[in-house]
Amino acid sequence: MSVPLRAYRFATENQWKACLQVQVDPAALDGGQGVGPFAPLSLTPVLHKSIGAFAPVVTRTGDILWRDGERRLHRLSRGEEKAETLLAPIDLGCAQRIVSTTRGLWVLGEGKDRTIARYEAESFTRIVDAELADLDPIDIAAAERGGLWVLVESEGHWQAHRVNPAGGVRRVVTLDGPQSALGFVFLRRSKRFVLLGEDHAGHHRLYWFAESGGAALFSLPVAPMHLGFSARALGSDSRDRLFLGGRDSDECCHQAAVVVLDADGNVLMVVPIDAADAPVHGVAGANGGVLVAGARGLLQYTASASVPDSASPAHCSIITPVLFSPDREDGRRWLRVEAESQLPEGTTLDIAVGSTDDIAIRNRLRDLADDASMTKSGRASRLLAEPEFWRPIGVFHGTSASASETPAPFAAKLYPIRDRFLWLSVTLTAAPGAQLPRMTALRVLYPGRTLMEHLPAIYQREESRPDSFLRNFIGVLEATTQGIDARIASMGSLVNPDTAPLPWLDFIARWLGLPWDDALGAAQKRALIHRAADLARQRGTRAGLDTLLESLMPGTPRKFRITDETADFGFAMVGGLSCQGSSLPALLGGRTRWAAELDSRAVLGYMRLPCEGQLDDGVYQLTGRLRIEIAATAAERKAWEPWLQALIAEVVPLNVRVALRWVSERALRSDRMDGSLKLEDEPTAHLGTDAITGLARLPERGARLSSFGSALTTRLH
Repeated sequence: MSVPLRAYRFATENQWKACLQVQVDPAALDGGQGVGPFAPLSLTPVLHKSIGAFAPVVTRTGDILWRDGERRLHRLSRGEEKAETLLAPIDLGCAQRIVSTTRGLWVLGEGKDRTIARYEAESFTRIVDAELADLDPIDIAAAERGGLWVLVESEGHWQAHRVNPAGGVRRVVTLDGPQSALGFVFLRRSKRFVLLGEDHAGHHRLYWFAESGGAALFSLPVAPMHLGFSARALGSDSRDRLFLGGRDSDECCHQAAVVVLDADGNVLMVVPIDAADAPVHGVAGANGGVLVAGARGLLQYTASASVPDSASPAHCSIITPVLFSPDREDGRRWLRVEAESQLPEGTTLDIAVGSTDDIAIRNRLRDLADDASMTKSGRASRLLAEPEFWRPIGVFHGTSASASETPAPFAAKLYPIRDRFLWLSVTLTAAPGAQLPRMTALRVLYPGRTLMEHLPAIYQREESRPDSFLRNFIGVLEATTQGIDARIASMGSLVNPDTAPLPWLDFIARWLGLPWDDALGAAQKRALIHRAADLARQRGTRAGLDTLLESLMPGTPRKFRITDETADFGFAMVGGLSCQGSSLPALLGGRTRWAAELDSRAVLGYMRLPCEGQLDDGVYQLTGRLRIEIAATAAERKAWEPWLQALIAEVVPLNVRVALRWVSERALRSDRMDGSLKLEDEPTAHLGTDAITGLARLPERGARLSSFGSALTTRLH
């Protein structure tokens, strides 16, 4: 029985953005993979050796660049395992920071005279210099549209100068608060600056600023992030994550490490660095991983599909906006929550609910969730800290069976809740060693009609009793039958040629009696089913054959030509007093071999006596013949030849003989402006199944350029 229900649904990127997100990986969300935690980093890096490493960067094409202590440049091309060493221009050879933009590479040099210049990413040609007057740049960060942000100190204030691709300053933003500045980055997704500096006590802190500048939105001390951590390098992937390179300090030793944070300053993980690679000279995001420039060369850490055994658990949370259920006569408000998730073994899905019927509380919590002066993590923490407001309604643990690629539904009951306003908090957690979980959809259902309404009235009163066994039992039935109802509701998509899966296309075609073969391509199968009505109505006619071939070989100009010699040409008629004769071309018929007479003109071997009932018709052997020419490549002919003749035979009359010919595309061209005429060069000469006889020729033996060079008037650069 189908039970119509109403629901709030969160499944698309914009719907998820309406929720408060904490440590949710935006890259997975943008890619349509749903809500999940950030992918952790593998703790076993790949070392690309060099004499030290500095200023790592990833170009727009995916190449990795860094310079060494001897001012040489190293480039690791995408897909390669070994880097190449290049002679670098002076600025690149002593770069303090290199950032990649759509317009090339911006380079900040070292030393007293630190210049900023833009280079071409492939040839390393210097294109333009930044015009900063007498200001001394401290650090640079990538900006939108190929521009650059430059951090400078001016009259005791920290400023970010927006430099356009031509090198001119277009905008100046003041950043107030830090006593000193060591470096900064710009997060393009959240439109914020993050500055590494020192406070009045000389302690390292991270400061977050709006794109418009001014006072810091908030700041966090660096030391508590990991065992008294001391940072010396700041990097990012320019979108979602921050990387702090430095060392921690405890009573026994100093351990180099890289602390990974999200855009709100939450620590995602700590990557330990081998002592031989200390100190850390620079960090940068790279294709989901991180690059660490150290003493032995460049360390490349890649993203991992599972949480390392020695790492902390990975988790993320979302809190929905306030949801509302309208008044009903029976007082029922909510039904259940369904979360479609992939939960591998070692992961958990926690669902908590908060509700109220007080409009003042609703407004206060809604304003708190919308407070732009705080980070999303801060707002979520404040909401979750509301006393006696949240209560857990379901904890689900992942198993090996629930780790399939198809998300499984996990449901928790909401029908005991009678309040109008409701919030949901969902947390995904992956323990060390587990693969990452994903939640692809979240539905909060509130009743239209329920199965309880179909019970006798004496049982419907169980609806209002808390912890009623009958209501819980009916809730289980409703949760399990929704999948069946959804499957029934979607059965129409199985007979629609645009949405039906491939196995169903074979079933539909045989059900409709279409000319068919399982080896047909997916596009050909869908096209045939679309034209099923025309094929049934036109079967046995030339129009039906034309429809079949047009479905199998769509496109303009046509890739086939049908010739019915009797219908297209007709027989030649000898002219006379009452006949004007025939137009050419025409068919010529004559007497059959068994029509010869025994006389002086009889030729042995070319005559025979007719059999009983045999017609002496001079044009009988010429009627009922079709010639079909198919313009196909060698690959298409190899794929189509096994089944094409059989499909054609299904749509033509039984007494028609079909001659199938495979020709080149040129054979179907005419000399008229009908769409088939095409101006093109002669094909390149080659030996193969696609070679065209008479049109391609091999060059003359020993041909070469004359001593005067090419006869072309263009210059070769």
